[in-house]
Amino acid sequence: MALGVGGGTTRRDFMNGKPVSGTCPLVSQAPVGDDLFSGFGGVGDYARANGNTLPVLTAAHRVRDGYYEQFPPADTGDDVETVDLLIVGSGLSGLMAAKEYTRLTGGHKQCLILDNHLVLGGEARQNEFLVDGVPLLGPQGSNDFFPPDPNATTPMGNLFRECGIPYEYTYQKWDSSHPEPRFSLDNYSNMDGFNEDMVDVAYRFTEKDGAKAPYWTNNIWRRGLEDTPFSQQTREALLRWRHGEDHQDLDDRALDRMDYRTFLEKICGYPSEVTTFHQPVVGLLGGVSADAISARYGRHLVTQKNRLTLSFPGGNTLFARCLAGQLIPGLFPRGTTFSAIQRGPFDPAALDRPNPVRIRQNAMVVSVRHHNGDAAARTVDVTYVRDGCVRHVKAGAVVMATGGWITKHVVKDLPDDIMEAYSQFFYAPALIANVALKNWRFLYRLGATAVRWADDGTMFGFCANIRRTMVMPDYAPPLDPARPALLTFYMGLYTPGLSAWEQGARGRMRLLSTSYLDYERIIRSQMANMFADVGFDPKRDIDGIILNRWGHARVIQTPNFYYGVNGRPAPREVVARGFGRIVLAHSELNGAQNATGAFEHGMRAAREVASWN
Repeated sequence: MALGVGGGTTRRDFMNGKPVSGTCPLVSQAPVGDDLFSGFGGVGDYARANGNTLPVLTAAHRVRDGYYEQFPPADTGDDVETVDLLIVGSGLSGLMAAKEYTRLTGGHKQCLILDNHLVLGGEARQNEFLVDGVPLLGPQGSNDFFPPDPNATTPMGNLFRECGIPYEYTYQKWDSSHPEPRFSLDNYSNMDGFNEDMVDVAYRFTEKDGAKAPYWTNNIWRRGLEDTPFSQQTREALLRWRHGEDHQDLDDRALDRMDYRTFLEKICGYPSEVTTFHQPVVGLLGGVSADAISARYGRHLVTQKNRLTLSFPGGNTLFARCLAGQLIPGLFPRGTTFSAIQRGPFDPAALDRPNPVRIRQNAMVVSVRHHNGDAAARTVDVTYVRDGCVRHVKAGAVVMATGGWITKHVVKDLPDDIMEAYSQFFYAPALIANVALKNWRFLYRLGATAVRWADDGTMFGFCANIRRTMVMPDYAPPLDPARPALLTFYMGLYTPGLSAWEQGARGRMRLLSTSYLDYERIIRSQMANMFADVGFDPKRDIDGIILNRWGHARVIQTPNFYYGVNGRPAPREVVARGFGRIVLAHSELNGAQNATGAFEHGMRAAREVASWN
């Protein structure tokens, strides 16, 4: 079967890595020519900002490898910019820190945000396609939420009220005359079947699962796994595990002291087949296999839900856009209504205009240190690179709203205890692929809107789904198997049997050494293999594929990561202390990168800095 590799809209936008012209050729630009790593980026505001693109990756690796050490730190002079607060990172944590700092200081202090990506938002960014005239939006990473209580005084509650984000939503209507299947409203609810009373999930079993020949069957949990190739003993164990009622006497601290596989197989007495079945979810959301992650984290993945989690069309991108819209007047020319912020283009020129808060994208911070290396100093020297120019800033304080993997290389005067704590932070990659389909008849023939298959760490992901998406006046794609839709894959890269560090390193090697075209070929081949029997043709039915690569998507919660050991503080607690006038703030300090943690630590950092003034 012809795969159609390189066809459709995927031939567009292979120029993410073109060098930017500038007047300061002090730092070489890379890469030159077509970027075969980043690949097709779609259309709209994020067309050249899909995940960690090659220019971003190259600059970050140069920081890690000490390339920028040849340039002197900031010093006095006319070319040194001065601000009250500098924030490194324009993800949800950095944007929330700027918002809270501005509120606490009455907008009388100058705040500058520097970020190495072309577009703000961190992992809260979106992909946009245009297929046969139909716009399609999907998340690049950060996804799903529950609307807060309208009276909640939490950061999320305040954001909903201040930005006019609605609490109830309108969704696509079924446009076909055929019977309607059941859809997830995000990209997680379908992953392990816990919401099969609300979502139709088709499972594929093959010889490696014990089947005599490959076959599909739907909603296996609703029928007690009777259509699966598992033995009766395995079925009974899986059903017991799914209820999550074993050893409720073990609290989070006890679970944090052991790995998840030990808990499942030694403490609960489940057969290894239970670990194997749940492994793909653990490998994606936790970043590593069950034998390398804490039982506390694994246990939290087994939850019974009584409602579907929600997702905005572009995932949590909306939160980043709302925060930026509050900080930067005129950022959204079409206004600040829910619909305009969700999809309306923003004006990049507005980001760095004179204003209490300015945002400067494509600015790689390469050095942060207290003046003269003295943690008691009242200023922090910052060096960054933009358009090939080395630039300097003196700040009254710095908030590092970045991940620990880069912070430990950028902050040059980190104390020994924080460096030691960072040595216990391990990270795993993730790959999110949005596949634009011209039609999804093949899924409808399966009677499903989501699919799940076994993954031993070698497949491209373990599940994919089509959401029923929110609609608004200027965004109302059809919901019909014969019309375009977005199929989203979330893929972990893990290797059971290795340490957490080794799994993260090996996964990143796979992620970063595979070209866009190779991944496109893998996706098309796998889909052809799985769906050819229900009429799928990759050349005919796929319009475009966007890859969003995140090299450090998950901080890995190894045993003892959350609570520490032998009465010593956990590494995350040591890092959260910061030092001098440098505050370390990222959602990973809660043990996972998510919007809730990002908001919490962004606000914590802002309040700490504001208290010094």
